[in-house]
Amino acid sequence: MGERASPDVVRRMADLLRAGAAMLPERCPICGLPLFRLRSGEVVCPVHGRVYIVRDESEASKVTVQGVLEELEKFVAYRLSEAMRRAEAGQEPAAIDEIRGWLDVLERVERILGMVSVSLGEERRGEERGPSEPRRRGRR
Repeated sequence: MGERASPDVVRRMADLLRAGAAMLPERCPICGLPLFRLRSGEVVCPVHGRVYIVRDESEASKVTVQGVLEELEKFVAYRLSEAMRRAEAGQEPAAIDEIRGWLDVLERVERILGMVSVSLGEERRGEERGPSEPRRRGRR
């Protein structure tokens, strides 16, 4: 194993297995430890957390966009909580307008994240079905 299995790492791997995660044949590109697929479908490294397995450049760029959007979502949530504290303390009368602005940004980020996630999910399901099975489309 890449990062020689310290007792903490072994414990985390055992915890993942007990929680129902499946050990994958793929390894973390950073430390070389086996990756695990959680019941939610998320792939994680016991040391580095969530990782993405990409199959081509198109998927890699979508995953990059998704990562950037998730970071932006965290940033917006942080700024939103700061504005809420200022509004509660009565320190800034313009805080309500700032909160409204951050909520608009958050709504847009989440909408775009949803579109990117759906797009990635459709690509992966298409690969799992193979070329002979038709692609199904749902109503939106």
